[in-house]
Amino acid sequence: MRMTDVASIRTKQKKAWMPVVQKAAMLTIGLGVSAWIGKTVILRPEWLLQASILVMILIPGFILAATNSSKLIPYVILIWLVGPEIRRLMDWGLLGSYSSMTLLSLSPVLTTSLLALPLFRKERAPSRKELRLLRAYMLPFAYAGAVGLLLNKLAGIYGLLNYVAPLFLFFYMMLRKSDDGERAAWIRFYVTMGSLLSAYAWFQYLYLPAWDKMWIEGAKMVSMGTAEPLKFKAFSTLNANGAFSVFLVSAIMPAIINRKWRGPFGWAGILLMISALSITLVRASWIVLIIEIVFYALLATGAGRLRMISIVGVLVVAGFLVFPHLPGGEALSDRISTMGNLKEDASANARLLIVLNTIPDLISHPFGSGLGGIGRSTLLNGGSTGFSSLASVDNGYLGVFATFGLLGGALVFRAMFLQGLLIRGSGAGPLRTLGLIVLIGLLASFFFGGELAALQAVIFWLFTGLALGRIPDQGAGQTTEGLNSRQERMTV
Repeated sequence: MRMTDVASIRTKQKKAWMPVVQKAAMLTIGLGVSAWIGKTVILRPEWLLQASILVMILIPGFILAATNSSKLIPYVILIWLVGPEIRRLMDWGLLGSYSSMTLLSLSPVLTTSLLALPLFRKERAPSRKELRLLRAYMLPFAYAGAVGLLLNKLAGIYGLLNYVAPLFLFFYMMLRKSDDGERAAWIRFYVTMGSLLSAYAWFQYLYLPAWDKMWIEGAKMVSMGTAEPLKFKAFSTLNANGAFSVFLVSAIMPAIINRKWRGPFGWAGILLMISALSITLVRASWIVLIIEIVFYALLATGAGRLRMISIVGVLVVAGFLVFPHLPGGEALSDRISTMGNLKEDASANARLLIVLNTIPDLISHPFGSGLGGIGRSTLLNGGSTGFSSLASVDNGYLGVFATFGLLGGALVFRAMFLQGLLIRGSGAGPLRTLGLIVLIGLLASFFFGGELAALQAVIFWLFTGLALGRIPDQGAGQTTEGLNSRQERMTV
């Protein structure tokens, strides 16, 4: 028997076993989640209602994952964006009080974890460079995950979910046969959600529904302001103004880059999102948005660059003329004015103090604290952490080294560098541009805080993954120059 025949037989045997492996994996995951929820409900009977709602959220996602539907990505995005609001509505309408711990807080990560089910189909074989990139990320993530489970216990499990579940988005993009049309539909949905959440943010800011008011007061979010209309920082359906502002920036840029991604609201949606960004009062997000726009202007060529600069110029002038007269405009002007006097800027001084205090901690903890060792995950362990200055992750670079260790952190940034090179050479037109801008935006945002977990990780893995692993449309044998030229024509 020839070697080719043997290889063919082995391939057929593997394909025959794949459905069995997939069903076994689905059963194992289902039993594990069911056992965990069952144990939790026994310990805390009031969580029975929460578990029921959680299952209702997961069932549609499970069906979409089992049928390998293209609607799975939009559903995952939807749950990340409205999950916190569902939790607030349940606390207010069904429980009548704020709950600090709830099963519904797991709905986004568990829904995202369902992306693991279609991965067994492996519709597309990753290239050698893509496999190298995946391995580059897997090594530091596996190390930090193991350390987190050993040292941080429950916080380590929660941290592992928030880091690894979003990573499934990237794997999904690598292994799914997906063309530009399907990916464009996902981006349109994302941008449309940005417009809808912006509209709700204005309603929230002007009216402040009772469930959102209970959230501000119950969570004791002093930094959000006073729980009264026009006196707080808008957060829409998310759990904080910072997360909402990060999402808005990530939705504004695709809408600017390609008109086919703007969805039904067009430029009106872009203006609505920019106006909503103003009532979050997050200066860091404005800086990141400006950096991303500047890099987009540098990546664009010819007429596309001139049109982009003209449009941005008009938006900036309109912003300075209109925003001061909008509700909350005075507060935004005050926030921006403090950027000119950093010596008296309490926020900037606090961030500098965090850097100075954390560097000695990094030297004394060179192996890192593992996943769940810093940030809000530590609340599950009573807030204890070896990095006292990083109980709140206000510097993303320090957070990476504190989590993954000095060597592990260096490996993470090495993987990001490889990812940038791979995206740059992907020749994917506007998707390539978007992937590079999101990568640059993440690195810029790390100066102000955040971590490669939860929603920020979802944004990063989603848009960088969209630029890779794609199946070109028919007739896509055009050159990179041709793609760039077509991108310029679609910009406005």
